[in-house]
Amino acid sequence: MEYIPITKEKVLAIDPATVGLGYAVIEDESFQLLDWGIKTSISTKQAVCLDKAKELIEKYRPDVIVLEDYEGDGSRRCRRIQKLILKIIELAEEKKIKVRTFSRDQIRQTFSPYTATTKYEIAQVIGHVYPELGPRLPRYRKLWMSEDYRMNIFDAVALGMTYFHSAKNK
Repeated sequence: MEYIPITKEKVLAIDPATVGLGYAVIEDESFQLLDWGIKTSISTKQAVCLDKAKELIEKYRPDVIVLEDYEGDGSRRCRRIQKLILKIIELAEEKKIKVRTFSRDQIRQTFSPYTATTKYEIAQVIGHVYPELGPRLPRYRKLWMSEDYRMNIFDAVALGMTYFHSAKNK
């Protein structure tokens, strides 16, 4: 009998933000969350954030990198973040890593069976799927409040889950 190894696809989802990079590492369709966090950057310089992305890629050696499609429906990203996303895509291509991007609308569609459409509602669903993230769920944001930096972790996880959901539906 021939041994056939089971391959697991490792996904690194990155959500660039003003404070640095939110990230999540998810393995295969079982949605096993291997790691998550925020790589903060005091500087808003592209090079610093790109170095943080390089560190994540070298540490986790992902099969796929998932990012937000800043040109897609529902996405609103400033010019600096758009350029950073492009630089991360270039870095992934140099390292021969597959890249997938999803718009905010595609993420909302993934979570629509849970009737979650806002970022906060999606984060609540993620907190239930991954109880270890529950304590990190920021409180509900009022219109006049800035977004809590921890939301970038949930945005990264949502990107990773959207990737696996789209792969399953193909």
